[in-house]
Amino acid sequence: MSVQIVLLPLFIHVALVLAVLLRGIRAAEATADAGRAVFAALLFYTLTALALLTRKADVAFVVLAFVFVGLRLIAAFPQLLSPAARARVSLDVASLAVLALMWGLFALAILLNI
Repeated sequence: MSVQIVLLPLFIHVALVLAVLLRGIRAAEATADAGRAVFAALLFYTLTALALLTRKADVAFVVLAFVFVGLRLIAAFPQLLSPAARARVSLDVASLAVLALMWGLFALAILLNI
């Protein structure tokens, strides 16, 4: 896969994070949801970098990355419209499940050398 295709979901996710931050999330609004989103973003960015470095970024990785970012976009959309709106927990759980699957597949690819 080309580097551009592998990094495209990451760039979209960074744009989403910046949009949410610029929308005006205040320190008082920092909750467990925000912490979970930060850790998910960190894991996603780390996985993308590792997948590129190890050349394990294949079609499945890119598709799952787009699914993860799409779920994060859908979950953040209400918050972008109104800072008082809360995202649905089920979308957060679904995006974390996709991220866990991505990490699992990456670990298997590295450990089994496939």
